[in-house]
Amino acid sequence: RGTAMEGDCLSCIKYLMFVFNFLIFLGGSFLLGVGVWVLVDPTGFREIIAANPLLFTGVYVILGLGGMLFLLGFLGCCGAIRENKCLLLFFFMLILLIFLAELAAAILAFIFREHV
Repeated sequence: RGTAMEGDCLSCIKYLMFVFNFLIFLGGSFLLGVGVWVLVDPTGFREIIAANPLLFTGVYVILGLGGMLFLLGFLGCCGAIRENKCLLLFFFMLILLIFLAELAAAILAFIFREHV
């Protein structure tokens, strides 16, 4: 059995993890909201989109990132508060997957740096 200080430290880590994941959850919600807003009512963005039509595909990227952050933040919040090992394992697997994708993108960007 651990000491009282270990319990306080673990409790602090639990709530810090909840707070940071809640901020990720809010960021994902914001990106989802902006993406849906642009898709539903693009009148405010017509001048920007008219200048470069490729920017409209950026809306789908924003929606994808927002959905992923929303899910990641939700899993992290629920897993931290409930101390659910399954949710936390899924959360860390998603974090690992994102890290590996970023690593692969960085390696590809380095290899093909003349074309990027």
